Amino acid sequence: MTEAWLQEAVKACRLPSCPPLSDLLKKIGMVLPIRLVAMPRLTCGMARDWLDSKGRAHGGLPRTSRRLHGCMVAHAGRGILFYDDQDEAPQQRFTLMHEVAHFVLDHHLPRAHALRALGQDILPVLNGEHAPAPHQSLFLTLKRIPSGVQVRFIERTASGDPCTGKAMEAELRADLLAFELLAPAREALPLVRDCPWRDAEERLASRFGLPVTEARAYVRLLLAREPARRPFFLKFTPTEER
Repeated sequence: MTEAWLQEAVKACRLPSCPPLSDLLKKIGMVLPIRLVAMPRLTCGMARDWLDSKGRAHGGLPRTSRRLHGCMVAHAGRGILFYDDQDEAPQQRFTLMHEVAHFVLDHHLPRAHALRALGQDILPVLNGEHAPAPHQSLFLTLKRIPSGVQVRFIERTASGDPCTGKAMEAELRADLLAFELLAPAREALPLVRDCPWRDAEERLASRFGLPVTEARAYVRLLLAREPARRPFFLKFTPTEER
């Protein structure tokens, strides 16, 4: 995948391509300002309670028993990544990379862009400590750069679909970045080209250690780039809820 935003994000992640779970657990905190918090059978409420116990802002994270694979809370240039360490290793690996993708795409890079354009004066605004001046507010709005505490987990309807188009867009971008880091398109596409879809899913899952659900979603995204294999109507279904 050659989109400029994706290339920029891959570089910003500073993580090796196709890392095993053990390496990923070690390297995330070394190369990015992210703290990993493992919680068996993770729920929204558990993450909220942990943040409260540490005196950390939670950005309105609901205190519910809703199960999650993972959740990212980012504030002032740093992130806290919650994940369920009882998930199978392929799921943990994808969850970690998906949440790192959210941190980089939705927090780290937007802050960097704002700092380059507006200088250090924008930092208190980005951190939620200061109301923006009119010119700052206009810039942040036009560039869709958020401020204050950011929380990422999929808000879904009763049918399981993301609640808003904005949420779907954020999840798709995070999935694309996670896939590119775990199974680069230049290596994955030849494996799925000219073979049945079920075989393609199994090849990606086996070669790159992707969970089956995520491998299925990635096959659809990869083949959507191939005119001869593109479905007449391609419906994007976000990967299983983090």
